[in-house]
Amino acid sequence: MNTIRRASRLVSKLGLFSAAPIRSEPRKLPSHGFGIITNGRHMEEEQLPEYNARHFYPVQLGEVFDGRYQTIAKLGYGSSSTIWLARDLEDHQYIALKVYIHNSAKHRELPFYERLNRVLPSTHAGAGKIRKLLHSFKVTGPHGTHVALVMQASQMSLRDMDLVFMKGGGFNESFVKSAIMELLKCLDFLHTEVQAVHTDIHPGNLLLGTDDNSSFRQLEDSEMSNPVPRKKLPDRTIYFSRLTKPHVGPFLLSDFGEARLGPGPHAGHIMPIMYRAPETLLWVQWSYPVDIWSVGLTAWDLLEGKTLFSAKEEDGSLSDDAHLSELIAALGPPPAEFLKLNPERALEYWDANGNWSNSVPLPLEKTLEAAETKLQDKDGFLRFMRRALAWDPRQRPTAKELLKDPWLQQ
Repeated sequence: MNTIRRASRLVSKLGLFSAAPIRSEPRKLPSHGFGIITNGRHMEEEQLPEYNARHFYPVQLGEVFDGRYQTIAKLGYGSSSTIWLARDLEDHQYIALKVYIHNSAKHRELPFYERLNRVLPSTHAGAGKIRKLLHSFKVTGPHGTHVALVMQASQMSLRDMDLVFMKGGGFNESFVKSAIMELLKCLDFLHTEVQAVHTDIHPGNLLLGTDDNSSFRQLEDSEMSNPVPRKKLPDRTIYFSRLTKPHVGPFLLSDFGEARLGPGPHAGHIMPIMYRAPETLLWVQWSYPVDIWSVGLTAWDLLEGKTLFSAKEEDGSLSDDAHLSELIAALGPPPAEFLKLNPERALEYWDANGNWSNSVPLPLEKTLEAAETKLQDKDGFLRFMRRALAWDPRQRPTAKELLKDPWLQQ
């Protein structure tokens, strides 16, 4: 009898004759009962300034990708991808499926995760705050081949959480401090161990993670009982994104589609225009300090519920001229040493003595002190902002140094 038991344990240990994993069958999603959006109304990704439908893969709810990932809800979209909640029919878990446009100039997210995986596992406090990549594959669409990433499922971004549940009014000071401290821990890990520059930090890329799949089950059940409205076109369907009521969860930094590997210095256009750091506006090579600049603007967004800078002229058009004028109004004039980093470019906006000479007037009433309206005691926060938003990137603290800022440590 003992021999039989030992043989049985050995068979189990070696996996001999073990049953194959039970694969779930795809669910049949509703084919009626949803609202139809008229063709004349632009929605979701169609509203992007440079949207071209032929660049996006026409994802259908209920579609199964790579033989195992069935889409059940749309989570969001951006200029280079759409993101979907999907069920993994093999591992029986929910995942986020990110499907890129087929004509990206250079795919940067997979190389970033390859670099990250060479560093992990790590005991660094920020190592667990990066959204996990579980798998990747390619899918052929009607107009090209698309990279698809299977990501760790998460709740909504802090931007969506503010817009939907805080009505765009921003969060309280203690919440903002906690979020910024988590972000800085993550950036210290990125900058020191991974040696990568994120370049696209803002509340839309700060996610609320989850260890509980029940909210995703509720979202799937909602699609079955109350399917989301959609716009049907000859070659695709445009769906509204779904959000769920948030619950407490871990912080996750996401979207490394514009990340740069190595300390650089790097060159080229990065960052959404209203988030661009001064060195990028002056066409100066850049590195880790651009992320610190973004930390400052993200803290402002989370607290105030709006961006500090608009980069808009009076007619609503976006321009570097308007952006630089706002920087001067809020932060004071740039130091002469900063303008010397690219004097030819600087002379387009300042005279030889460093005086603003551009045709765009300075909005002198838009000082940092005047723009902050929520805090009764704002001095500590404004000192933090001025450290993060130093004109000269060489004067900005590192992520580790900024973590020790008195405003965060109070």
